[in-house]
Amino acid sequence: MKRSAFLFFVFLYLSINGQNIGELSGNAEFNYQTFQEDPTINAEYRDPYSMGYVNLLYKYKSFHLGSRLELYKNPIPGLEYYQNIHPDSIKSIHKNILGHKFIQYKSKLIDITIGNFYEEFGSGLILRTYYDANLGIDNSMSGLRLKTNPTQGVYLTTIIGKQRSYWDTSNSLVRGLDADISLNDIFLNNWATYINIGASFVTKKEEDNMIVYILPENVGAFNTRLNITKGNVSANIDYAYKINDPSSDNNYIYKNGNALIITSNYSTKGLGLSVGVKRIDNMSFRSERRAILQDLNLNFISPFTKQQSYSLATIYPYTTQANGEMGTQIDVFYTIPKKTKLGGNYGTSINVNFSNVFDIKRSFINGDSVLNQAGTLGYTSNFLETGEKLFQEINLEIIKKINKKLKIISSFIFLENNDKFLKSQPLPSNKNHEYIHAKISVLEILYKIKPKHSTRVELQHLQTKQHYGNWMMGLVEYKLSPNWFWSIQDIFNYGNPDTPVHYYAISTGYSRKSNRLSITYGKQRAGLFCVGGVCREVPASNGFSISLTSSF
Repeated sequence: MKRSAFLFFVFLYLSINGQNIGELSGNAEFNYQTFQEDPTINAEYRDPYSMGYVNLLYKYKSFHLGSRLELYKNPIPGLEYYQNIHPDSIKSIHKNILGHKFIQYKSKLIDITIGNFYEEFGSGLILRTYYDANLGIDNSMSGLRLKTNPTQGVYLTTIIGKQRSYWDTSNSLVRGLDADISLNDIFLNNWATYINIGASFVTKKEEDNMIVYILPENVGAFNTRLNITKGNVSANIDYAYKINDPSSDNNYIYKNGNALIITSNYSTKGLGLSVGVKRIDNMSFRSERRAILQDLNLNFISPFTKQQSYSLATIYPYTTQANGEMGTQIDVFYTIPKKTKLGGNYGTSINVNFSNVFDIKRSFINGDSVLNQAGTLGYTSNFLETGEKLFQEINLEIIKKINKKLKIISSFIFLENNDKFLKSQPLPSNKNHEYIHAKISVLEILYKIKPKHSTRVELQHLQTKQHYGNWMMGLVEYKLSPNWFWSIQDIFNYGNPDTPVHYYAISTGYSRKSNRLSITYGKQRAGLFCVGGVCREVPASNGFSISLTSSF
């Protein structure tokens, strides 16, 4: 803590006295949440949770110095920090640490970083490290990163280091090399078609400390990719291969892993089309084989499902199945022109999204009597065969501006969630994990009352015969731009098989320049909280939550 405070005040001193010796910038965030007992939603009392951080970045000529001071009090709800390392300390975690620190030198030729850094090779199939305070994720690397542009059109990155694991670092060493090449910059200068290729290699070195099995101490993964763009059309192929990596994720089987993602896009005035297919087979990749939850993930596999923002549409999310999935996604964006019967004076936007995901088809290996048996090759899998359906969703969104004051957004969602297979939802009243069919309707109305005064109304309904049955939701929000907002909402689970439940909440917030304060009091349902396809389970709660953000 002394080191953290010392660096913090060094940066502060430079800010005050550094008009001629550099530039200081940064941002800060503080979150606080209380929990009171509420039998109506099965919420338990727990000590208040608080988390905050201060990011500071100092720039002087070609040098960049950065740090993030982090403060924690008690575990983030639904993700008990340190639970695998110090189980007895879960209820009373109180940490103030310098969780991120680095020195970086950047010139036209090289970019070198010593300390903590985040990196992504390609789309992240074999390497993506990132930070998300709300999910409780920080899998940054601590070590050395070197980026260089030796010649026009060639971009190289090499890394070596250890991943962050809560307050500590992993015991394994991660090394990686990435190359991105623009062929047009090298020898296809006059082509109207743009072609970019890329390749990556990542390896982790981890000691074999298990008695039962002989495990590989060096596990490597390779990725290659191709992007072609001509006019309004683009296509991308992304392939990854990983050698056998027995771990707690795959029940310690010795099967190699692979992943293939193909996407294509077309756009023109008023029309956009995106199509994607993917197949993932045994591609969980962590720097330690015993890690669980969101700890020590080296890679990131993008979900092929629409990222929902409406409350009822997030009740049954889909999370990427790194051990095996096959999926497709189609997005169509169309704008009906202005000054037509359907388009009106401002045009009408229509978005149709379809996505489905299947398990891969697994078969016995000759001589095996059990699929995925620990200590074996696990299974074989035909590349083109699909297994059980995991998820399917059809989204229709219509955006219509009626006049200068009134705008309407309507959405219709039809989804299937195979919770029998995924077992991802917290269903205390449904131990069998049903196959869920749901229909969701959303109506959002935005109205400008007068200059700087506006209101937003949301009406939502979810219909299903499974799980907790039907839901409805209503929200009214009032904004006094650019500073104040107030809102009140109620999510009503009127189809609950035990007893109907209300989840009410009231919120207010104030913004000024780059500073924002928001306060909420109310109830939160138990479920999955997801950002970009990465989820954590949150418990039911009743209490206050306060959030303060600022940047400078």
